[in-house]
Amino acid sequence: MNVHGEINFVRRIAAENRLVVPVNVPGRETEVSLHLPSGTAVITERANSFWNSVVYLHKMPGPHNVALRGNWLYIGIWRWFADVTAYATLFITISGIYLWTALKAERRIGLAILTAGTLTFLGMVLTLAL
Repeated sequence: MNVHGEINFVRRIAAENRLVVPVNVPGRETEVSLHLPSGTAVITERANSFWNSVVYLHKMPGPHNVALRGNWLYIGIWRWFADVTAYATLFITISGIYLWTALKAERRIGLAILTAGTLTFLGMVLTLAL
């Protein structure tokens, strides 16, 4: 059928002797409806917006139903990159706090950079809010 993506679940509709398989990729949702007695399939596709794709990717690496998720190669790669990013952020934060306490000479410049970063962040939030 040439449908690629992440299979969320398989729903069996016994009364109609049919299987429904939703397949998602960032930016597109595909539903494959298999009618078992006749051996036919109906495939419907729906395009998503960029923001729906971002939300989808944001939710995918999570620990919920990990046995079911990640069955598409690209989502497995995305999960790996998301984990590496989270662990790298934790390492940089913890090592930065340690170095700040250990190197007293760097505290003044550290406060200046922290203040500049905070002001930049607040400026961006204010700009987006207007």
